[in-house]
Amino acid sequence: MKKPEHMYNPFDKMTFAHDKCFLCGSELSTDNQADEHIYPKWLQNMFNLWNKELVLLNGTSIRYRQLKIPCCKSCNGRMSSLFEKPIERAVTCGYDEIITLDRDLIFLWLNKLSYGMLFKELSLDLSRSEPEKGKIYSAEYLKEHRMQYMFLQTILSQATYTGRPYSMLIFKIDPCGVESYWSHDNPFLKTFFIRMNNVGIISQLMDNGFNEDFFLQYPKYEELLHKVLHPIQFAEICARFLYKCSLFYRNPSYIMMMNGDQKPEMIISQGISGYGYGDWEQKKFAEVLTNFWEPYGLNFDDVYKGDDKVWSLLHREDGAFIDVIKNNGV
Repeated sequence: MKKPEHMYNPFDKMTFAHDKCFLCGSELSTDNQADEHIYPKWLQNMFNLWNKELVLLNGTSIRYRQLKIPCCKSCNGRMSSLFEKPIERAVTCGYDEIITLDRDLIFLWLNKLSYGMLFKELSLDLSRSEPEKGKIYSAEYLKEHRMQYMFLQTILSQATYTGRPYSMLIFKIDPCGVESYWSHDNPFLKTFFIRMNNVGIISQLMDNGFNEDFFLQYPKYEELLHKVLHPIQFAEICARFLYKCSLFYRNPSYIMMMNGDQKPEMIISQGISGYGYGDWEQKKFAEVLTNFWEPYGLNFDDVYKGDDKVWSLLHREDGAFIDVIKNNGV
């Protein structure tokens, strides 16, 4: 197995080859290639995802079991021991175990899912019916993910973080008979949301904690971390977080300390001060919320009430928390 002399970075020459390990760049053969699923086997087994379909950015549907990424056995084993097995155990045990995990491990796991999907979608045409329109991702846009990939490679270099490169909020969910698994990935905004049994995780993978800090500065939102939520309430929080991230205009910056082998030894996330968002528009937020609430049978007319009023299942007009579970649903 031939390994690159320096830290592999497919962004250097924009080469995202299927004959090299996505993580270390080793050339793959029948002897060293692993069957690396983007969504791990344990997750697919736990939530019966194998034959369920995921819709890609250009409208293509693909089964979860078909979502794979080129990987060598060494990196596969490293990821398994570092975060797949601990996260599997935690998800099996539930919320009380998840919140004890090192969040950097959860970050690496979500980053692997996000980058895996990005890798899968690199070859997709923007429009299946009009391939002349080009690919979903332009070369310039892909460069924005270079740093996200460097975070992923800390799996190999074991670099430490100074400062928090991500935002992450973890909620306790009562499934209430709703499907026990759901996820939403937006590579353009670098957000990843996932709900597994009684755990709901919201993340922004490259904002230096700015969106999390903004969320937590409001007591009525911070208190949601201490409530048990109905899945539809978690969906509303996801919609709010996603729309807020779409208004985020600050560029996070990092300092990388390299070792003698030119591998990252420490990544310093520089703090972002001041305000960082464009103007919130209720009607546009209602459109986002509708997308998250459609699985619950709600449409835009249900969500948007006119005069900049949007239906919420989190708080009443006086700010009091709405206990949807106690009230037997929506």
